[in-house]
Amino acid sequence: MDPETPSRRPFLSGTKTIDILHVDDDPDFASLVSTFLERAHDSISVRTETDPAEALSLIRTEPTAFDCVVSDYDMPGMTGIYLLERVREDRPDLPFILFTGKGSEEVASEAIAAGVTDYLQKGGGRDQYDLLANRAQNAVERYWADTYLDRGIEAIETAQDGISILDEDGYVEYINAAGAEMLGYDREETLGLHWETFYDDERVGEVYDELLPKARTGRWKGTTSFIRKDGTELVAEHGLSYTDDGSLICTLSNPRRDADAAVGQSVKEQAMDEAPIGIVLTDPAHDDNPIIYANDAFEELTGYDKNEVIGRNCRFLQGERTSEDAVSKLRTAIDAAEPTTVELRNYRADGTPFWNRVRVAPVFDDAGSPEAFVGFQDDVTQSKARAEKLSKHSAYLEALFEFSPDMVAVHDADGVIRNVNERFHETLGYEKADALVGKTVWDLDPTVDPEHAEPFWENLEPNTPRRFEGELNRRDGTTIPIEISLIRLDVDGTDLFLAIDRDISAQKRREDTLVERNEQLDRFADVVSHDLRNPLAVARGRLDLLREECDSDHIDDIAAAHDRMDALVEDLRAIARDGDEAMNIEPVAVAAVAAECWTTVPTGRATLEVRATKTIDADVEQLRQLLENLVRNAVEHGGDAVTVTIGDTPDGFYVEDDGPGIPENDRDTVFERGYSTSADGTGLGLSIVEQVVDAHGWEISITSAEGGGTRFEIVTS
Repeated sequence: MDPETPSRRPFLSGTKTIDILHVDDDPDFASLVSTFLERAHDSISVRTETDPAEALSLIRTEPTAFDCVVSDYDMPGMTGIYLLERVREDRPDLPFILFTGKGSEEVASEAIAAGVTDYLQKGGGRDQYDLLANRAQNAVERYWADTYLDRGIEAIETAQDGISILDEDGYVEYINAAGAEMLGYDREETLGLHWETFYDDERVGEVYDELLPKARTGRWKGTTSFIRKDGTELVAEHGLSYTDDGSLICTLSNPRRDADAAVGQSVKEQAMDEAPIGIVLTDPAHDDNPIIYANDAFEELTGYDKNEVIGRNCRFLQGERTSEDAVSKLRTAIDAAEPTTVELRNYRADGTPFWNRVRVAPVFDDAGSPEAFVGFQDDVTQSKARAEKLSKHSAYLEALFEFSPDMVAVHDADGVIRNVNERFHETLGYEKADALVGKTVWDLDPTVDPEHAEPFWENLEPNTPRRFEGELNRRDGTTIPIEISLIRLDVDGTDLFLAIDRDISAQKRREDTLVERNEQLDRFADVVSHDLRNPLAVARGRLDLLREECDSDHIDDIAAAHDRMDALVEDLRAIARDGDEAMNIEPVAVAAVAAECWTTVPTGRATLEVRATKTIDADVEQLRQLLENLVRNAVEHGGDAVTVTIGDTPDGFYVEDDGPGIPENDRDTVFERGYSTSADGTGLGLSIVEQVVDAHGWEISITSAEGGGTRFEIVTS
């Protein structure tokens, strides 16, 4: 098994359980996934739910019960994307993995737009479950790392000591509440002030000449006199250290007045013992540069007791995945007695890995020789995890730009377009060299009002997609309708907006066609309801009168035909009003229905030849109606001696006759309502045929039969 698989890779959390909610409407598959995930790692616990609505309720009523959601896409009542969108309303950071058999670029694009953590397509074999377990573990570890980082920030905010961060030019970027209070300022007042503001003019030179240079070699700590906002003096213990990006970290605490606390320790030893970061001192005068001092924070960081580390070289923290390059950089700096900073993977006493930022600096004696090395050690696992998360998000965005089937654009808070993908260029008819970048959103979308757009963007929830419709101007002056998924992103403190635009021209055309068809169906329903029912009612009445005047075996047959006609009218009205929802689709033998139709249509001396052997999926009543109308049409126009043949085609069936045929110029109009060349015809027969064909999703065409008559071909598959 790969070393990165869950069974061999330690968790960030140690033994903490990962609680996964798995949502899949197939209970057998859900049970299988649960079994494999829990076998993949002892720390994984899975709860399955087959109803996505119940799963959503669980997440909302038990907000801390789950560390990750794994969901199918295609489920009754609620898709996995819809579930994701609802989860994001309450739990914007909860890991959510779409584990679906419906793999497509469209689904992946929609999932990314909705804020999915990961996307995995179901496949065959055991490996897919190991991969799912690995993905879930990675997602949860990043989630926990972010949570711990948030808690760390909260700890800084509530610390009793003052903590501030200054930029490389010395201006305050951040200060916690305690620091601002000690200096007598509101927090907002201190932001942007230079550190010189808090010193007496006579002390400024000392800071430049002594404190800051020492801080650059590692860390400076001592007692400093500050000037509060009201002009009074504050004497405080003061710590300074630089980060790799040149920022200056400052700590302030009231000086300790209990002399007993310092008994047996020098001020420097006490400061190091109580420092919030791990500190060790090593002695280069002895072989292998052993540790001669380690503070309490180093014990907490590594899990080793001081007695276990004194006399050993720091390399005992290294392990199988420690970077050789980082170790070589440290060794080179120590050999040259120069300060350096590296980040490398070290291992705690219990074997768990952590990312360690190590800063090493030499301490020189009066002769200029290194008498000790001081090492400052910070746990930066959380910041590494955050960087990995940002890197993954960047990879998602790059993949979205390169592979998305939709148009993708990025614009800023002023509506200025910063970037677009190739599909955007192609769809709007621009060459790649043409500059869309720099145009505004309203240059391209005529539906956007600049006065209302910017306030709308400002009020968007970050990382929460909003969907709406708009239009885009093509280069040739035409416009296309689009569906927009808009996401607000914070990129290095700057608001950017990711717009995923989907061309819905085909959808709009289908909607327009559907509206037109529904209008036609409504008109057709009126004809069926009124124009057919009236003569049928007359026929029924006349038959009742005939029954009173004479006795004949034919009367019952006529009454049965009337009942059949009434049933046909009802079915036809159902098609006109309800479309395919009124049909019962099932396997139907064409030959059997054809033979039955021949007995219900007045055919005189006409002949029927049934060559059909196929069984097709159809509504039997509608198919019977279609065949009756085609047979009736053949007899009406071909005469009593016509021969009607019903047979198979490779993709459906045909009905043909050997009558006079339909002129080629009239074939495009025969299906129109009212078309008829017979004095007794209603003009509805072939119109009804077309309605039945459309309701089934079939196709019909007219050609000439071999004998010169008419051939109707119906494509059913």
